[in-house]
Amino acid sequence: MELNTEGWSKDAHLVVAVSTGVDSMSLLHSLLHDYHNTYRKLTCVHVNHGLRHQSVEEEQFLKDYCRAHHIELYVKHLDLSQIVEKGNSIQHEARQRRYDWFGEIIQKIDADALLTAHHLDDQLETIFYRLLSGRSTRSALGMSLISNYKHYRVCRPLLEVSKEDILAYQHSNTIPYFEDDSNQDTKYVRNDIRQRILPTINRNPFLDTHHLLRLKDWHDNELQLLNEYAQHFITHFVFENKDEMGYSFSREAFNTLNSNVKTIVMDQLFENLKLHFAIPQKTYDEWFQQFQNNKSQFNIDVTEKWIIQIAYDTLIIMAKSVDRENSITSITIEQPGTYRFNGYKIDINQHLPETSYPLKIRARRHGDVFKLNGKKGHKKVSRLFIDQKIIADERERIPVVVNNSNEIIAIGCLYVHERFKDLIMITDNGDE
Repeated sequence: MELNTEGWSKDAHLVVAVSTGVDSMSLLHSLLHDYHNTYRKLTCVHVNHGLRHQSVEEEQFLKDYCRAHHIELYVKHLDLSQIVEKGNSIQHEARQRRYDWFGEIIQKIDADALLTAHHLDDQLETIFYRLLSGRSTRSALGMSLISNYKHYRVCRPLLEVSKEDILAYQHSNTIPYFEDDSNQDTKYVRNDIRQRILPTINRNPFLDTHHLLRLKDWHDNELQLLNEYAQHFITHFVFENKDEMGYSFSREAFNTLNSNVKTIVMDQLFENLKLHFAIPQKTYDEWFQQFQNNKSQFNIDVTEKWIIQIAYDTLIIMAKSVDRENSITSITIEQPGTYRFNGYKIDINQHLPETSYPLKIRARRHGDVFKLNGKKGHKKVSRLFIDQKIIADERERIPVVVNNSNEIIAIGCLYVHERFKDLIMITDNGDE
């Protein structure tokens, strides 16, 4: 049985995950007897999930085995009772807790890599599962010989070895192991694939599950290209909004992307924002369809904290606005000076006629109109905002200045009455 040793060097300290099943015990035996000159030190880790009666017996067996072979062993007892009560996925939760603990041990003993006993049949099962469960468009189709989990390296030296060859190796070397009865339970999807579906396919002389390996290689190459396209878009079209913790980019440019590239772009941006769960592809597809419509402004709720704001040709991923109670609704000005209103700076010149006081700075109101400069007539403030393509949230922030006759004499950076052009100056904090 040939192991792939690409993932470590001769001076490496290896940590082997051993369940006491035939795969991990065969890997451990091979490392001890056939590949003992490929590393410096070997340590074993074992997780007792406490879900089966034989778990205690397996743990004791491994303790005795490691003691006899002078191997350091670390054991972790996982309490999964709350997960069982809640009806959550035991397999997913147990895997995450296992790998987190493996990482703690690797860091504690300053090891170089974790070795697992995943083999070729596991690879075929994984490819088949990811294909038919809709997980193939956003991540690798199968497992890699070498990968990273958080801060440590994971090596799978048996990934090119079939289950048949492992069983033959175990038989010829009389390697002791325990059989996990739960692996036969087809109520678990992956067990059903392993025990029933893949063998049925292989019994057909015109079909061969090993073609899945070629599909995986092709898929991985295509995924790499898609990732490169996505990274190019992020580099050249996405702008980070540091003040508001988010990103903005061209709606038109984004809409021209391949749908898979769109998904990768969004995944990357949300990952950067520490969004700790994956957006379902169905949700993404609904969003992408909305991005294509003719509505100039609308919001999409992502989470309780994050929204996507569509503002004309701009898509903005941003934190939801702070409670509007914290924003200023109006202030009264009795004399010249510098004043601040919702992020704007308003400078009132000392030469402003006293007859104009008191001034009031407030947010817009329904029905607001202002006098046009250089021509007769008035214009609605709401129409000014539309013409200037001011996004909805910004409209609530812009200061409207009125004199003591309740006449609008200035609107943010957009308008100053011609009689006050040199007397009132308004700048956004971004312009300071």
